Amino acid sequence: MQLLAVCSLLVLLCVSARSQNQICTIFTEAKKDGFKAMALVGLAQNLPDSLLDDVVPLVAEAFTMGIQCCSDEPLEDCNRDVADLFQSAVCSSETLVEKSNLKHCCENTAIERTHCFVDHKAKIPRDLSLTSESPAADQCEDFKKDRKAFVESFIFRFSKRNTMLPPHVILAVTKSYGEVLATCCGKSEAEAQTCFNTKKPTFEHFVRNRVNELKALCIVHNKYGDRIFKAKKMIQYSQKMPQASFQEMRGIVDKIVATTAPCCSGDMITCMKQRKVLVDEVCGDRSVLSRMAGLKMCCKEHAIDRGSCVEAMKPDTKPDSLSEHYDLHADIAAVCHTFTKTPDVALGKLIYELSVRHPESSQQVILRFSKEAEQAFLQCCDKEDHAECVRTALADSNIDKMIADEIEYYKNMCAAEAVLGDYNFEKSMMVYYTRIMPQASFVQLHMVSETVADVFHDCCKDQPGHLVLPCAEEKSTNVLDTTCNDDDYSSINPRIARCCNQSYSMRRPCILAIQPDAEFTPPELDANDFHMGPELCTKNSKDLLLSGKKLLYDVVRHKTSITEDHLKTLSANHSITREKCCTAEDKEACFTDEAAKLLAESVELVKV
Repeated sequence: MQLLAVCSLLVLLCVSARSQNQICTIFTEAKKDGFKAMALVGLAQNLPDSLLDDVVPLVAEAFTMGIQCCSDEPLEDCNRDVADLFQSAVCSSETLVEKSNLKHCCENTAIERTHCFVDHKAKIPRDLSLTSESPAADQCEDFKKDRKAFVESFIFRFSKRNTMLPPHVILAVTKSYGEVLATCCGKSEAEAQTCFNTKKPTFEHFVRNRVNELKALCIVHNKYGDRIFKAKKMIQYSQKMPQASFQEMRGIVDKIVATTAPCCSGDMITCMKQRKVLVDEVCGDRSVLSRMAGLKMCCKEHAIDRGSCVEAMKPDTKPDSLSEHYDLHADIAAVCHTFTKTPDVALGKLIYELSVRHPESSQQVILRFSKEAEQAFLQCCDKEDHAECVRTALADSNIDKMIADEIEYYKNMCAAEAVLGDYNFEKSMMVYYTRIMPQASFVQLHMVSETVADVFHDCCKDQPGHLVLPCAEEKSTNVLDTTCNDDDYSSINPRIARCCNQSYSMRRPCILAIQPDAEFTPPELDANDFHMGPELCTKNSKDLLLSGKKLLYDVVRHKTSITEDHLKTLSANHSITREKCCTAEDKEACFTDEAAKLLAESVELVKV
């Protein structure tokens, strides 16, 4: 059974294919606690029906094997193929095979067995619940009693619920939650609960953000293919590392794209091998490191954290020799010469030249301009007067203006968020999305409005506004990608479906252009659909927000053209009703009467 634990670790952790002793390489790079944590993640993700008590002894055996593989006389199994080792160990246990429904996989061999294991893992139901809802006092007691055991339990539970998350993300989530408890558990019981309630939303936001980023990444790759995905990565990394040449950036991006398919399919062995090879090669290039301060700092990080560090890296300083603007027209002869032979290389070079000069731009804006440029090249590059033809075709396309306009839009949204505050801004998003897609359910629109509000809460912290556009548009597009992927909007709203099927860079502008749906025939406002009761006499602001959003949803979908003034009146009346009934002697009776009055007022408002 020791092989099972070790190989579960190898499913997760990056290893070098050239290493003579893969397990010793992992043990040395991950260090003791990292090695144990990775083994635990692998076991939990691949064996979701196992219990923590089943797994802990296997992790200990993995640790022992790690020591043996780094000894003067390593075990023969230290050099076996990682996938074969893991699958053979699982399949040798009738209990595990039966418990995890893996018999059909174990009847195969070699590559067919590997594919079966990957497919099986991908079909494991996922539960994105973040933590148990036990009181802070209970969690703090367990945390203080045995911090390692608490962290072990958290990793195990979270990994079982999120079988497709990479291990470095799971460990980052664990670290973040540990910091919450470390801060709050030093306080009194009452203060600890208050501290926990205050910090938990930030933690949940962090987790949702990382999950959405990874999910959207795979959606883009699966829906639009390598070409768009490669263009996105060329923009992302050229903005971060403007000191790199186009050829250097092409090499980095090609390697990143190569890791995407196995990572998104759940084939963590291939994913992590390629991920480590990529990071090792980049961090091993002294010429590159000497020119890139941000990358150099990330390469000093622990091996497990390097990739995440690069993903979060801020743009480096631009080279002194780099012009402020890229003059496409001055370079059009070379561009067209390359485009007629290798169109993707020419477009990649254009994207690179724009990206290194404009870290303040979003990926989507650069892709929108590049799409227009591609049409101009197709139309003009085979003509004798190609330079003048391209100039005419792109007469109305100005990348600087496109960037400036989008920055202005997002700055205005940030200003609105600052004036309204988090919860009222989220309500405004609920109103906006209900107006354009009243056919959607409350649950769907609640999630969309909450996630969009999270985007602005996160991105508007950039006070100078230098990076508000790349932050907000990328995250907004991620929300749109996951929303379009999760729901069949063709059966909900054909206009939304049309936007979901637009080109990648045009999805968000398409959504913003949609006007309130005036053709939707709503159901009658019904008191049973909107409930107010004593449960609203709570200090839990999330519950209050949910109730307020439900009322807005019911009214707006009934009349998508309802005025903002009427909605303000409605929200004010909702607050007045709550305040009145929460101080009443018979709260239940008060809410029954006042909620009926509020509904009647709402019916009158939608008639105006």
